[in-house]
Amino acid sequence: MANKRILFALLIAPLAGYVLASGAQAPNNNENAPEGYGVCRGVCYGCYGCYGGCYGCYGWQWEALDWGLISGMAAGGYLSSKAEPFFEKPLIAGPGDKEYRKERVPDSWVYVSMLGTIGLASLLPNQEGWLNERSYRHLKGAAQAITAGYIIKEFTKDLVGRPRPDYYDRLEQRIEITKSRKSFPSGHATHFFTAATYLSLFTWDEWRSDEPLAVAAKSGITAFLAAGAGWVAWTRVADNRHYPGDVIAGSILGASTALFFYSYQQWWGKPEEDENPSQSSIIEATPFSIGIKLNF
Repeated sequence: MANKRILFALLIAPLAGYVLASGAQAPNNNENAPEGYGVCRGVCYGCYGCYGGCYGCYGWQWEALDWGLISGMAAGGYLSSKAEPFFEKPLIAGPGDKEYRKERVPDSWVYVSMLGTIGLASLLPNQEGWLNERSYRHLKGAAQAITAGYIIKEFTKDLVGRPRPDYYDRLEQRIEITKSRKSFPSGHATHFFTAATYLSLFTWDEWRSDEPLAVAAKSGITAFLAAGAGWVAWTRVADNRHYPGDVIAGSILGASTALFFYSYQQWWGKPEEDENPSQSSIIEATPFSIGIKLNF
């Protein structure tokens, strides 16, 4: 029954977002604007939304698709996480003869990495300033990368049904039995590599200074993120939560969703640029300097 609800959520959530977004319009506050300028075919989102009137707005269909996708994948992933494996016999076997150990990286760290990725990507200064259209696209891109990894890894866990390395010890001690056959792929590796990949892409794409100090700083940030994600993946094997293949699969999944949705929001899905764009921020910032920009 739970598995049927997953499909229901995936079908209903995008449709609901589409319907809710369809009624939104922005008023015309510019008396000298050309005809059709005032009725914005999109939704204005405060400091992230329509700059200089309604030019550059996303269409409401596009917004409904983006947020419907996020909500649908989040709902589907949650329902799948509560479901039992689809098959009694696992598609990928595992000996399951290791002892149960206390994990070094609890689930709460995963939630922190999710929220931290979304928060940092949307709030840190980018190449256009602070809290602008690119920030809004990062908000959506990070959320899409995380929820995509969430539903794919949860669905795959149910589909494969692989016993964890400590499977029999869990059964004997009756510890977290509901998670005992959800070894492939590693959820921790998925989400931490999503965070590391997305934030590394952000670092190099948004902070484009070629100064030696800037390059060294960006390289250090990338190395720190990769090392952190790699350490988390290592602990999942050392703590008998996963097999090496599980964390490799999770790492590839997390990096792939981050790369795909970063590209989708920042390179493929950008709205057409206005011929006379207004400045989205009066603040120009890099990792090493902050300046105020005044237009006359």
